Parts: sequence; structure tokens; C-alpha cells
Amino acid sequence: MSKKVLTYCMIVFGLAVLYLSTSKDMMQKISDARNDHDEWWGAHFAYEGDLVGMSYLYYVKDFHKPRQRVFAPRNCDNGKAVNLVLWGDSYTMHFRDTDFCADRFQYGRRYFEDIQYKLDTSLRNVLIIESTERHIREYFSGNRIYDEVKPKTEKELKKTTRIDSREHSIVYANFLQLPDIKTLFNPHINRNIEYNLFNYNFISPVRKIKAWMNYKIFNRASGDAVLSKKGDRLFYNKTLDKKETTGFNCPLADEEVNKIVKLLNDIDGHYKAAGFDDVYLSIIPNAVTIYQPKGYNMLIPRIQNNKALKIKVIDVYTPFMQKPDGMFWKGDTHWTNAGADVWLKMVNRTITDTTYIASR
Repeated sequence: MSKKVLTYCMIVFGLAVLYLSTSKDMMQKISDARNDHDEWWGAHFAYEGDLVGMSYLYYVKDFHKPRQRVFAPRNCDNGKAVNLVLWGDSYTMHFRDTDFCADRFQYGRRYFEDIQYKLDTSLRNVLIIESTERHIREYFSGNRIYDEVKPKTEKELKKTTRIDSREHSIVYANFLQLPDIKTLFNPHINRNIEYNLFNYNFISPVRKIKAWMNYKIFNRASGDAVLSKKGDRLFYNKTLDKKETTGFNCPLADEEVNKIVKLLNDIDGHYKAAGFDDVYLSIIPNAVTIYQPKGYNMLIPRIQNNKALKIKVIDVYTPFMQKPDGMFWKGDTHWTNAGADVWLKMVNRTITDTTYIASR
């Protein structure tokens, strides 16, 4: 009898966790209550770096990054006024409108919220599609971008397209909102379940001890982080997975590259037909691509240098390879302020000087 009761309790508990992890309202309340609290039930955010948090190597100070994000003041040449639409990810979510040489600026973060753009015929309308390298093969295997980056209707003009870019981003799904299949099967929902089941301060000491032993005794990182061959930085494990398209060394056939290029050309034509004067692609390389390139499948140069490619490119891969020092944090998947400045200067030069083309 007691076993049966326990079974039912576990079922109810599992359903409750699933509901909480898929409810936007509940996850917002839970995260607001738990984030940055030192109590046993709190969840500490890894300001020292996302890879530091994944590996629990908080005591390795060389892996820490500073909290502040300070970018160099923009230097805008005289050019045609610009309406800039940026479709990006976590690499560009912290930029402000004042960082760009644009009169108007709209931003949308991929996988979090769609963006409804509004064109202005009195301005030069520019669309920049920015993506980290590890997402290129998955995202550009289909034309989902047309459903995610679309024009505003008159009814939507009062709605904001600016997403909440706070540090504690929670990925939502909701199986109660049928029939929207995207909310039913959010591919990132495991993050919420792990957050609700295991991300508690009272468990952290155990994880830190395990991480210390792995690092000191076995010379490796824990969790989703991988120690570089030189031991001087951490990499995200998915960027080194030969079996996943996120891996920098995952086999890449010419046929797949050609399909990606064809889709990018279609995207370029689609948004130019929609009214954009210029459309640019900017691929942000994986840190492992820059610092440990042996075995690289050459995804970025094979796309950017493809003779059939029509979309213009803002090429940050080349300057990063030429001067890699200080472009990425040692304990975080993202670029440093210096790395972001390299990209930002290229963007501003591109959108203000109509005679300048970043690549191609």
C-alpha cells in the first residue's frame, strides 16, 4: 500500500515539476524569487562566466570575467540615415541603440521572441542577421526565419519588439497553450526542469568539490564545459561534439554548404523584396574555432567565401583569427568587450558608408 501511495506521489510531483517548468508565469515567479538569493533554496547566477557556472570552477580566478559591459564610443561617419533591424542572439543582446550609427533600431533575439520590423522609406533600411557559429547548420536548414522576422501590421505597431535582456533569461514553453506546437515542445525546456530540480545553493558545495577533484586530479572540467588542451580556458562541450552540427569539427559535406548558401540567397532576396536596402549575414565563431582550430570543418569560410553566395557578409572570423588574443572570455562562451567592439565598429562602418561592403 505504501509503495502504491509513493508511486502516486511521485507521479503527482513529476507532473507538478513539468507544469512549473513549462508555465511562463510560474517560471517568472520562481526565478524572481530564487535568483541571486544566498538562502539554501536560492539559485546563484554565474556572473563569473557561463562556463564557470556549468563547470563549478568558481575558484579558478583566471576563468572569471568582469560583470560590466563597456563598449567604445561610436564613431559615426556622415552617411545616409539608417533604420537598423538586428536579428541576433545572446552575443548581441546587450548592445544598446546608442551603440549603433542608426536613427532607428530594432532588435530581436532568436529562440526567445519573434521580431516585427517596420521599414522607413525615408531611411536606409538595413537588416543584419547575426548568429553564433554553433547554430548555423541547424537554423539555416529550413526557412523558419520568415515566420520569425516579419513586417509589423498596423495592429502591432504599439507592441514592443525589444526583448527582456536581463541576466536571468528563462526559456519558456507551455503545454497548456495548445495548439501552438512551438510552446508544447520547446527544445530548451530541460534547462527549466534542471533549474527546478537541481539548481539550489545547498547542492553547490558538493558540485564544487567534484569540480575541484576533476580539475586538480584529472585535469578536466565538469558539466557542459571542456578544458582546452592548453588548460588556459574553457569551451562549451557542444562546440566540440563531432556527432552534433554544433561541433566545430563535425563533418560537413559540400552539399550541405551549398544548401545553406542557397537558403541564405533566398533570404537575401526575400527581405530585399520586402523593402530592405541591404541584408547582411554575420557569423560569430565558436571560441574553440579561434583558439583550438585543428580539425575545424571550416564552416564559416566555406560559407562566406562561396562563389555562389549573394548575401553580404560582415566578416568577424578573419580579424579574430588574425588577432585572437582577448577576443573571448576564458570562462564564458561569449566574446569580450574587445571582441564585441571589433564587430560593432565593422557594423557601424558598414551601415553608414554605402560605398563600404564588409565582405563580398
